[in-house]
Amino acid sequence: MLWNKWAPIVIGSLIIGSLFFMINSRSGSSEPVDREKLTPTLFVHGFKGGSRSFETMIDRMQNLQWGQKHMTIYVSARGDVTIRGEFKDTYNPFIQVLFENNRASIYNQTHWLSEIMRRLKADYNVQQVNLVGHSMGGLASVSYMLNDHHYSVPRVEKLAVIASPFKGIKKEGYFASNYGAATTDLQPGSEALEQMVKNKDQFPNDVDVFAIAGVINRDAPEKDHWDGLVHASSVNGLEEIVPFGQYKENRLYNPLATHSGLHELEEVDQLLKEFLWSEEAVN
Repeated sequence: MLWNKWAPIVIGSLIIGSLFFMINSRSGSSEPVDREKLTPTLFVHGFKGGSRSFETMIDRMQNLQWGQKHMTIYVSARGDVTIRGEFKDTYNPFIQVLFENNRASIYNQTHWLSEIMRRLKADYNVQQVNLVGHSMGGLASVSYMLNDHHYSVPRVEKLAVIASPFKGIKKEGYFASNYGAATTDLQPGSEALEQMVKNKDQFPNDVDVFAIAGVINRDAPEKDHWDGLVHASSVNGLEEIVPFGQYKENRLYNPLATHSGLHELEEVDQLLKEFLWSEEAVN
């Protein structure tokens, strides 16, 4: 009689425990990750940027379980690459890239990204990556893709840029109050920006590209739309470089969509999620 009373509870507990074990066995660290199937997402900050540029965005994405940060890659002013962290058993690893010289030229940042990519493939067997660049980080990412396509680096699957000035920065007085090699490259019509357009035929024809521009002055004429620093038309300059059919753009009309505020908006997080990761990968 006692067994008849407790049997349903005992059996039910065993079933629930077995299901819990199975679920955790699939999602936990007991199941090794195939490195060749991993697609890490690299976050590259912009001019004068640093760890805080993408830190809060990455934190929000982790809290929503869209992925997890496993690496930080530091590049010294001399170009030495230091990698901290390791890939663990996760479906969607994040990598934050930090340049000590955050005022460096596009040329130098392109070279540094090439070395980062080489290390990721040689030391960690990374076969493909996504790139997310804010402002000048987007310029450096595109420059890298126009110059580095050999077998010793991972393949770029998707590229997202946020407020990147492919037509330069036209804000009055900006270059008088800033310094560094980047200020030469960021000027409209600079040799570095023009060179990217000239090299557009080198852009891979199998990479999806997504550009996000902020507009804080919606009521102004369209030609004047900007995020307080970069005009939307400058962000749109990327369309001249990317092969037809591979470019998508979204303009956020929001007083909070300032140049440095864009990577703090949850709306931008959602746009990146929809572009970079399928529903199956993040749910």
